[in-house]
Order: sequence, then C-alpha cells, then structure tokens
Amino acid sequence: MDKSWVRIKDLNFYSIKVRGKTEWKFMEFISDDNISGISEITDTQLNSSVSELVAKLSNKFRGQTLNDEEQLLEYIKYDELKATNSLVLATAISGIRSAFLDLFSRRMEMSLKKFLCINSNIDLNFSNEIELYANINRSLLPDNNGPVERSSRTFANEALSAVKRGFKTVKCAPFDECKAPFNTQNCLPSEAIVGLERLSGISDVISNKTKLLVDCHSRFDLDSSFYVHDELIKRNVSWFEEPMDPEMFPEETKKIKSYSKIPLAGAEMAYGNEIMQRLIRENILDIVMPDVKFCGGPTEVINLYKALSNGKKVISMHCPSGPISLLTSAHVTSAIQAHLPLEHAIDEVEWRKELLLPSESINNGNYILSDNHGLGSTLDKAYINFNGNIWKE
Repeated sequence: MDKSWVRIKDLNFYSIKVRGKTEWKFMEFISDDNISGISEITDTQLNSSVSELVAKLSNKFRGQTLNDEEQLLEYIKYDELKATNSLVLATAISGIRSAFLDLFSRRMEMSLKKFLCINSNIDLNFSNEIELYANINRSLLPDNNGPVERSSRTFANEALSAVKRGFKTVKCAPFDECKAPFNTQNCLPSEAIVGLERLSGISDVISNKTKLLVDCHSRFDLDSSFYVHDELIKRNVSWFEEPMDPEMFPEETKKIKSYSKIPLAGAEMAYGNEIMQRLIRENILDIVMPDVKFCGGPTEVINLYKALSNGKKVISMHCPSGPISLLTSAHVTSAIQAHLPLEHAIDEVEWRKELLLPSESINNGNYILSDNHGLGSTLDKAYINFNGNIWKE
C-alpha cells in the first residue's frame, strides 16, 4: 500500500479513573491496514462527553482516503468554525487531529517530531531530551478519600521533592480558594493571604537557582491582580499565569502585562493559532500556553511557531494531564526547539508509568523521547482493560 494516504476504519475509546473527579480519556483511530493513532481527550473540565462528538465527527470521514490533515479538516470544516466558542468541540477536534497525526506519522515510518518538521519545512534540529517543569498542583487536589492537606508545609514538601528529582522549575496554584469579586478594593484581598503563605513556604526551601511559577487560575480581577503581583515579586516568582482569563478579559490582561515585572502567561484553553498570535502581537501576554487537547493539536502549535518571529521564546506547552498528552506535547516542543520548558503534573498517581508501552521516560527533570514511529509509545490496553474502560461509539 502507498504510504502517502490512510483510510480510518475503527474508532476506540479508553478511560481510567485517576484521583478525585479526574479521569483520563483517550481515543484511537485504526486504519484499514491496522495502523493505530492515539490522542488524549480528557474532559474532566467539561459538562458533556467528548467521545460521542468525536464519533459523530469521525463518521464524516471514516472509510475515506485521506492524504493529509488538511483533507481531513475539509470533512469537518464547518464544525471547526465553532471550536473557538465551544471547549467540547475544541477538545473533540483537537483529539481527532492529534490521533490522525500519530497514525499518519506511523504510516510514513517516522517519529511525530520528525514528521512535523518535514511537513512544515522546519529545520531538523529537534532534541530527544525535553526539559520539563514540575506542576505540583495535581498532587494537592482532592484524592479518592476527599480533600488533602494544602498547608504551606505540604506545598513546600512537594516542591522540594521535585527539586530533588532534578526539576529546575516548579509551578503551583496556591490561590484556588480565591474568587473575584472581593469584598475589599484597593488592597490585597484577604483571601489571597493563605496562598502567599504557601508560596513563602516554597521559597524558604528552594534555592534561587530553582524557578518558581505561579498559576492563578483566573481567580482575580484587575485591581487585585496588581496587589498579588507585588507580593509575587517579593517571593522571587518567575511567571505570572492567568490572574485573569486573557481571552475573556483582553484589555484588563493587557493592563496587567504593562504593569507586571514578571512574564505573564496564559491562553491554555484557546483553539487555533490565530488567537494566540493576537495575544502575543497585541501585547496581552508574554507567553502563550497551547494545550494539544484544546488548541487544535500539534499543527496549530507549529503554525503559531512559524507565524511568530520569536516563537521559541514565547510558547510553553500547557500539559497538566495524562501521559499521551505529555508525550504529544514533548514531540511538539522538540519540533519547535522551544526555549521554555514543558509542563508536567507530577505525583498525581503512582501508576502513571504503567499506562504506556514503552513506558514514560523522565530522567532528572527531562522527558526522553525515542525515535520510534509516531508518538513512539502506545497505550497498555491490557492495563486499561483491567483497571479502566474500553468502548466503541
């Protein structure tokens, strides 16, 4: 069979309970000659299932001869127009596009990172070793027994544990108890004090060589963002993520960026490279954080990189999820030769490495990519069959 086209025959779904309300979900295309392509469609943050929508959209091109991703998009182009306003649709289309690229790069008998470079005329200077930063927040969310301790001591212990494993950068979300509007104005909200204590706890145990990143989860308004920023400066914070949602509040975010002495990051839910281009070019953000589960998949990040003169310095992949999205993001980060590290949610569950064959390879704070075809790993279906769910739609 000619390697330059595929026909998708089957569509499989996989899920496994992680902790608390979190469940990782994956989709898999199978071609008519039994090549597999996998992506992650975790929908914990959504109000409806993504798998049904993936199946509905995939039926539009199932059995058709597909020569490239652009041809696939022709079948769902009217649906894609709505993806910027629907996270469910953005997740479904991103999953479809990502799984197709895994399958197609396997068909072309090259790694995904190499395929992305060749397909987009990018220099083949990619690395197989990708620097990660440790997101400790997932390990501090409720587990199967309910809420866990979120004291300054536990934040400090998690951060120190990451540093001891070789991570040079640590990120936390210390302000999840906050939510604007606040009762007071023109001052630091009292609700933010406990979060600042957590940051102080981390600062006390890590060296100045370790970068500390802060994700605010859009918990603040314009007024409170200024006061929080000033407190972050005192604690040597290197990254100020989404004090406000930059897509919903672009003008306010622009004012925060103008005021901030710390790089302002965000746009983790954005679909399409055009939105992220605008956020950089209009001085709304310093750093954009495409998430392969929502942004449209690897190609959108590649197109963003090519459109920006300083793409290597302003793109940092958002990835607080499962091993397939991290693996995909590592390939993209490698292809664009990003100067910024890739996010990795550490210590969420002990069995994470069991999900992939070959298993996830992280050493001294770096993701080690193979040169195997496609993503280079696949799901351990026997493990998921025993511990999770497998189905078709």
